[in-house]
Amino acid sequence: MKKGLMRVGLTAGAVIVVVVWLSSCQTAKPNTAGNNIQTEQAGLAPNGDKTHSTIDFTLVFGNPTAIKSWKVEMVTGAGAQKQWSGDGKSLPSSESWDGKSEAGSLAPEGSYTGRLTVDYGSGTPAVTAESSSFILDISPPKGSVSFNPQQFSPDAKGAVQSVTVAIKGSSAVAKLDSWSLDIMDPSGKVFRSFDGKGSSAEVQWDGKSSSGEVVAPGAAYGATATLRDEFGLTAKVTGGITVAGLPAVVVGQAPGTFRVMAETAGFSPPGTMKVEKLDLAYGKSEAVKSWKLEIVDSSEATVKSFNGDASNMPATVSWDGTKDSGSMSPEGKYTARLSVDYGGAFTAGTTSSDSFVLDITPPTGTIRLSDPLFSPIEGSPTITLSLEASSRTAKIDSWRMEINDSENHLFKAFEAKWPTNQAVWNGKGISGDLVQSAEDYPVVAMVRDEFGNVGQVKTVVPVDILVEKTATGFRILSSRIFFKAYTADWQDVKPDLAAQNLQRLNDLAAKLKKFPNYKIKLVGHAVKIYWDNKRLGDIEQREVLIPLSQARADAVKKALADRGLNATMFTTEGVGASDQLVPDSDLADRWQNRRVAFFLEK
Repeated sequence: MKKGLMRVGLTAGAVIVVVVWLSSCQTAKPNTAGNNIQTEQAGLAPNGDKTHSTIDFTLVFGNPTAIKSWKVEMVTGAGAQKQWSGDGKSLPSSESWDGKSEAGSLAPEGSYTGRLTVDYGSGTPAVTAESSSFILDISPPKGSVSFNPQQFSPDAKGAVQSVTVAIKGSSAVAKLDSWSLDIMDPSGKVFRSFDGKGSSAEVQWDGKSSSGEVVAPGAAYGATATLRDEFGLTAKVTGGITVAGLPAVVVGQAPGTFRVMAETAGFSPPGTMKVEKLDLAYGKSEAVKSWKLEIVDSSEATVKSFNGDASNMPATVSWDGTKDSGSMSPEGKYTARLSVDYGGAFTAGTTSSDSFVLDITPPTGTIRLSDPLFSPIEGSPTITLSLEASSRTAKIDSWRMEINDSENHLFKAFEAKWPTNQAVWNGKGISGDLVQSAEDYPVVAMVRDEFGNVGQVKTVVPVDILVEKTATGFRILSSRIFFKAYTADWQDVKPDLAAQNLQRLNDLAAKLKKFPNYKIKLVGHAVKIYWDNKRLGDIEQREVLIPLSQARADAVKKALADRGLNATMFTTEGVGASDQLVPDSDLADRWQNRRVAFFLEK
């Protein structure tokens, strides 16, 4: 209100002052009624079933055109855990909460309300509305399942008395809605099921399955109760019950006892011991209803099965290593497991053999040579071949070593029982003849393991370039280097001859390194063109062939020095057309006279 003065004129000339109260114009307050937030759900369980994994809220905004801003909060005793907000331009009709806080993690479980706060501005206080309370359910139910008594006691006919199964459950914040109970047989299959409403129950179980089968003597049965709260959050609790057993059949080696025994420590289908024989004894044979023999690997997996009943109880079963599918089993250790069902007379029995080996892979190994080059004349008179062999699954039993010539004919053989593993060879064959110079002799060792599996180990004995002993030293055999006509070139010859020259130089270089204190004399030769004219032939020998053969000897000396030999080891001499291999008149073969020969001198 504003206070003002007004003057009023009177006819008598007097002036009267009147005080008048004037009301100023004011803005009307907005209507803030009608805001509401509600949910029809009693709670949510984010980890429960889909129906209860979220909670939905219906939002009603009073006088929406006047709203400046709004906010929805999920509120517990610890304060607001989640909020949504906006302005008057965007007014949602609903919101849904998944139980997570502003940080993105699950909010604390407990009792909550949804709070709607609406701000109309213009100095008007914010308006708040709250939903009915609801539960955020995080922790799964807890409980137990127990049996009373804790063991079935079958009578002589296998019947059992009933037991009481107690199921108890609770939840930290929610009501228990229902439960279900599965009783599993020893194989893990469901044997009997029960279900009900509420948090606790006691049921009577007569020991029978849904189909009327009675629990097996000596077996253990597991129980799993699933507890479900009102918001679909579940938990499983377990228990179990056993069944007293029947009398057992004695396991042992004596006659009349229950056993399975492998006759050997192993076998090898590729070898000579092709099957494993298993001796069976059934214990109380007169009570046998059925039996089963399983071959199991080291992981207890069954690879082969044999079955029978009282009319078919063999004393021996043979296994050839194949699976039930017909394919070969992996090599390794196996055991035989015999299971016998005696009906209601005795407890079903199971016994296993000692382990035995299935041997598939043949032995492997290597052969070491005492010398990389065998030189039976001037070097060691013998060479030792050392066999190193092993088997993945078996012990080595014996071996036979065969040395063949270059045409793969048997030249020499050795054999022995393991652990003897060496053959000492003097280079002579079965008939007494010596190895050939610069030849390779293939060696094959047949190695046999304890189960008759045979593997081959191969190598080659390279025979060195042999020498012939003379009064002044050794003349090296197979050592000639041949040359192109009229030159000291040993490379520009026919391809096969060039390859031979190169190989011989390499081999000779390797061999001559064995004699660092010897002197090697290289003697060059040449072909005489005037072999039929003495006068011209003498001139040719003196003026052409001696220098040419000397150059050839020097060329070989250089080639050997290039291969790492000390040049001071060598002396060279050119003898021209002296000491020819073939007559110079033999035009077809006299190329052999263009050569350098090697002599080893002390």
